[in-house]
Parts: sequence; structure tokens; C-alpha cells
Amino acid sequence: MYLVTTSLYPTDKAKEVAEVYLKCIVKYPDDNSVSIPIVPVAARGTFQGIKTMVIYEAKKGKLEEAMDIAVKRLAMFHDIPGYRYSLKTFMTLEEGLKLLGM
Repeated sequence: MYLVTTSLYPTDKAKEVAEVYLKCIVKYPDDNSVSIPIVPVAARGTFQGIKTMVIYEAKKGKLEEAMDIAVKRLAMFHDIPGYRYSLKTFMTLEEGLKLLGM
């Protein structure tokens, strides 16, 4: 299962977001026994602000723990005005094929 986080924030908040990001990865570091970073951070500028994407693959049976880490990290951004995010799960190819009985 993949955890995909997409964030959008105003360009004038980029430095504040970067500072919080550095704090959150220290406070809640990656745990490779729980999830593996597939895309640690991808970013691009848009007319609405800066959009980022993070993708992790949760280890089998570790989705709840991986979600817990992601949610705790995202909570650290709540005080930044204009910061918005979406956290979604996606199936891997293997998981999706099982739905088809393959």
C-alpha cells in the first residue's frame, strides 16, 4: 500500500514550511521497518503556490503505523496559514491485481 501526501502552500510560507519539515523528520524519522520512501519529496511551483508530493510504501501489515507517522508529521504544519494537504492510500500493482482475482 502506498501513502501519498500532496501539499499546497503559499510561496511566501516556503521558508516556514521548510523549517517545520526539517523539525518533523527529526521528531518523527523514517522507520524502514514500517515504510520505505519511494518519492521522499517532489516539489513544483504553481499559480496557487508550491505543491509537493511525498510517496511511501507501507510494509505489509504496517499501514496503521505508517499512517500514524504521516499524520503526526502533517499535524506539525497546522499552524502555517494557507498550508493544505491531502493524505491518501493507493494499492500497489500486486494488491490491485488481487482484487481482480489474479
